Amino acid sequence: MKLHHFFALPAPCGLLAIALILTGCASWTFTPTRESRFINVDAEQLWVEYGREKRTETLPSGLVCTYEGKVRLTLPDGSRRVLYQTLATSGIRYLSANKQYEFIEKAPYCVLRHKGQVVFEGIYRRQ
Repeated sequence: MKLHHFFALPAPCGLLAIALILTGCASWTFTPTRESRFINVDAEQLWVEYGREKRTETLPSGLVCTYEGKVRLTLPDGSRRVLYQTLATSGIRYLSANKQYEFIEKAPYCVLRHKGQVVFEGIYRRQ
């Protein structure tokens, strides 16, 4: 298929294809190395798949940090988010590329925030 044919698709198909290319690539290439799940007081579950992707981040102070961790979260409503490891004062911290989601895991406890608001808080659940 030639590139100009791709853009000649009907508007809904072309826009959908472009949206998938621009937003979904990170989860298509995700290869989990291990999995965990967490449960909250309402018996809702958060599935966490851990993966690896080397990434470098330059902090506002000029400090350059290199990380290899990332996670794919499956939220209780079934939606998925990919977050990348970042600097943490304690525990392990992950942020989405747009910094909207933050996932912190510390011992058997986890918390997921969206725009600073807690959307999930739970403890590790054995399989």
